[in-house]
This record gives sequence, C-alpha cells and structure tokens, in this order.
Amino acid sequence: MIEVVLPTFNGAAYLAEQVASIHQQTLRPQRLLVRDDGSSDGTQALLAELQQNYGAWFHLLPSENNLGCSANVNRLLEATEAPYVALADQDDVWLPHKLEASFALLQQVERRHGIEQPLLVHSDLTLIDVDGHALGCTYLQRQRLDPLRTSPEHLLFTNVVTGCTVLLNRALLNQALPIPAEALMHDWWLALVASHLGQITFLSDPTVLYRQHGANVLGAQGLGLSYWVQRAKKLLADPSAGGHTRAAIRQADYFEQRYGQRLSALPALLQLPRRRRWLALLKLSDQQRPSKHGPLRTLGLYGLLAWLPR
Repeated sequence: MIEVVLPTFNGAAYLAEQVASIHQQTLRPQRLLVRDDGSSDGTQALLAELQQNYGAWFHLLPSENNLGCSANVNRLLEATEAPYVALADQDDVWLPHKLEASFALLQQVERRHGIEQPLLVHSDLTLIDVDGHALGCTYLQRQRLDPLRTSPEHLLFTNVVTGCTVLLNRALLNQALPIPAEALMHDWWLALVASHLGQITFLSDPTVLYRQHGANVLGAQGLGLSYWVQRAKKLLADPSAGGHTRAAIRQADYFEQRYGQRLSALPALLQLPRRRRWLALLKLSDQQRPSKHGPLRTLGLYGLLAWLPR
C-alpha cells in the first residue's frame, strides 16, 4: 500500500536509527527503497548490513554513480510501485504514528477529491540536536513560515513543504516525474505540481524529529543576522547569479514550459531596465505582486529585483 524512498549520501552516523524508526511505524510501509549516491564514509557497508537484517523489506537500488540529491530522489521515485509513497531523509527519526496519521488524512482528502487528483500531505517537524535532544521549537516556528500558503504563486519563492514529512499519491507522481534538473529541490517541485494540479494538505502535528548538525543539506537556519549576512555575501560574490531567487525563476520558467502555468510576473519584470522595474511592480495588482513570508523577506525580494542584471 505504501512505500518509502530513502536517498543516502555519507549518512552512516544516523542511518540505522532512521531505518529502525521507519520499520517500527504503527502503519509499517510494505517496502523501503534506498539508493546511495556514492558515499565514502561507510554508508554503503552499513546499507549492505541493513539489507541483510531487514530482508526483502529493505530494497537497495544499484548505485553506479553520483546523481545529486534531487536526481537521486527522482531515481527512487521512478522505482516505486505502490499507490502511495513517502519520502525520508537519512538523518532524522520518524515518530511512530507518522505514516498512520498522514495516510488517514490523505484518505480523507481522497474521499473528497478522488484518487485521480494529485495529492500531497505534509507536516511540521520537531527540531533536535545531534544527540537527539529537543531544541524547543518546530521547523516552521524557527523559519517563520506559514504552512497554509501553498498556492503556486506563494510556493514560487518560498517552499513550505519539507520533503521528509511528505506522503503523496500515485496521481501526483504520474504528473510530477521526472523531476527536472531545473528544480531547486525535489520537494519544492512536488509541492508546485501538487498545488497547481491537485491539493496540498497540512498535518499540524509534527511527525518527524529533524536532526540539526553540520552536514544538513538545508536544515533550519532561522532568520537571524547570520542568515541575512550569508545571503548578502552570496549575492555580492556573484550578482549575476541572483542566488536563490534566480534559481526559483529558472524553476518557474521550466514549470511554465511543462504545464503551461505562469507562476509570477517577476521573470517578465527582470527583462526591463532596472529603473523601470519598481514602477512596473507598483502597477501590479496585490494578487499579481510577488511576495514572501513576512515583510523582511518581501523587502529583500524587492531589493533584489532592483539589483539583479537582466
């Protein structure tokens, strides 16, 4: 009924605990699909041991080369067969009820919209440190994100769907795969497709213990001074790249090519001379004007709009 995909890369430190938490779910998935992306820290040896311990439930895909995070997830998703698929990260811990609660909610949504509708359920996460101690807040609290802002326009610049909490149906996979190279991250792409073609539903209770350590691919950075300094340094180092915003625009352009849906007026504004962009921005309606979560993020976006070269 449900399969779980787990990409790995140099994740030996926490992998066994995560696999155990998936196997111990109150609603155990029928299969765990794992693919390593060229680890050098002993992960591959550990995977062989886990495969022996868990038997056929633990399905290890061939690992012939390094694909990168999103492409690795894409390879795993394309290998699934079940009508429902959940995504997992290598260094977290699933709470025992995660799949059961997510699946119950997904079934409720399916009864309203039908199994042909692309559907995605996601949740918040409890932040923990390297040793598994709670940090006293959730991911959405730390990042100051509103999980209900999931229209395609809102998701364009800020993704509120964390992949390791996601449960989705086959209808969404049929529409979203393959995940393109232009996607910022696999979960971001899946969220955009679900928002445009189907439904995104939020489970308010955290279902994952989200471990924070020095090797997180993304992690929960918060919005302190160090966050803004880091963003400014990246922009000053390479203004033409445009950092995160330029990458989001590339993703939106490809999304429009594939699905015929224009997500934002911002790509068109960037084609204007810099001195005309703000005037054009002010002429947009409130619905058309791009925004992010909170005034600081939105002001940063508008400042970037005036800064970026065409």
